[in-house]
Amino acid sequence: MISTGKEGSGPLYLQIYSQLKQDIACGALAEGTVLTGSRMLASMLGVSRNTVDNSYSQLVAEGYIAARRGVGFVVQHVPSIGVTAAVPGHPVQPETCAQRQTLAHGQPLIYDLTNSSHTVDLFPKSLWKKYTFECLDMLEREEKISALQVMQGEPYLRRNLLAYLKRIRGVNCTEGQIVITCGLQQSLEYLCKIAAQRGQKILMEEPGFNKAAAVFRNNHLPIETVPVDDSGLKVADLPHRPQAFAIYTTPSHQFPTGVTLPIGRRHALLRWAQSNNVYVLEDDFDSEMRYYSKPIPSLQSIDTEARVIYLGTFSKGISPSIRMGYMILPPQLAAAFHEMFDEYNSTVPVLNQYIIGRLLETGQYDRHIRRLSHVFKNRLELFIQEFSRLGSGLRITGNGTGQYFLLRFSAGTDQNLLIKKALEQGVRVYPTMQFWQDKAECPPDTLFLGFGKIRLEDIPDCVTRLKVAWAEWLH
Repeated sequence: MISTGKEGSGPLYLQIYSQLKQDIACGALAEGTVLTGSRMLASMLGVSRNTVDNSYSQLVAEGYIAARRGVGFVVQHVPSIGVTAAVPGHPVQPETCAQRQTLAHGQPLIYDLTNSSHTVDLFPKSLWKKYTFECLDMLEREEKISALQVMQGEPYLRRNLLAYLKRIRGVNCTEGQIVITCGLQQSLEYLCKIAAQRGQKILMEEPGFNKAAAVFRNNHLPIETVPVDDSGLKVADLPHRPQAFAIYTTPSHQFPTGVTLPIGRRHALLRWAQSNNVYVLEDDFDSEMRYYSKPIPSLQSIDTEARVIYLGTFSKGISPSIRMGYMILPPQLAAAFHEMFDEYNSTVPVLNQYIIGRLLETGQYDRHIRRLSHVFKNRLELFIQEFSRLGSGLRITGNGTGQYFLLRFSAGTDQNLLIKKALEQGVRVYPTMQFWQDKAECPPDTLFLGFGKIRLEDIPDCVTRLKVAWAEWLH
């Protein structure tokens, strides 16, 4: 049934077009249906024939209907895409993860223990708004607001980032070695193209960051794994003469085990890299957020042979949605990078670069990181306290850094079953299987839990739900 209104609902022809389109998309008007003639439909709706003709013409142009001689307009086959077509003024809201989980399990998803998102109160909204206006004025004065950007990122951001990284992470480099990217995966995409040009493979920690491994695989780079123990990467197990471009590692906060690579192994890794002409991809994704001591100096800070490629991100410190990171290339690799990507343009919004540069310049980024560290420290400690009440069958592993921990069960179980039981209580926890290239080596009794997206006051209820879910494995 088509209805039209002359106030606040848009042009009449669009109202008719939208309702017919919706009926076709949801199957109410099946393929082969002949639409009412334009003259008759105009009379029924009390509109001009031209209005209906315009509606039909738009549907023809988009392929929803077709004119058939001697018949009229006939509905065409439209593949189902599982959503209801939008009507102007009544946009269709996409299903959230929680809504989809409700459909799958009959119970809403209440807590998502992920480390990929933050609670909204952690975004520095007031500062972001303030610096947005300031930076717009800066860009206008510098005549950059309508210009192409420097491929490796704005000098203003790189200059302030360099000062910050030297002070906080001990990084040694020049502005010319810094490249601003859309995050870790784009940084790795650039490096993969250089590695592929040389026909070399990538070494990687086992377990390691699955989203980094995905980039290597999608660029058809062979991955060879090196095991991790309670002290991090087992440098003694590194292959001799591996013919590799680089080894990807997270030395200050190993992902996902949380351990820190000790100084002896760090020096051994650098000696191995130098003797084998291999680069070290140091992913320093959240090491500035260390709760109980000062951040550990980066591996790059003790590299005297220019073997370390330093990778960082603002996703953990500001927001995953900002999509901004950076890499610091050794001088010889920086030259190769500029030669290969000289014709590329930067894909990072210039305004966001200036805003973060301003946060760094004013010291507000430091204050924000201290605030995040305080919030995450309290969340972690409350999780530890609440889980300690569930008996000795659970063990939390981590090193007081970042936004996640591993939960290990002493009783034999399977992580898929644990995840299923938690979902039945409205809590999403995550498998560790995703971090292993050799799935058979993954301990089946360990789960990955993040606390970036859960509020402090909700943690007791969350753990109570998990206690119900995992009652048979707790003692």
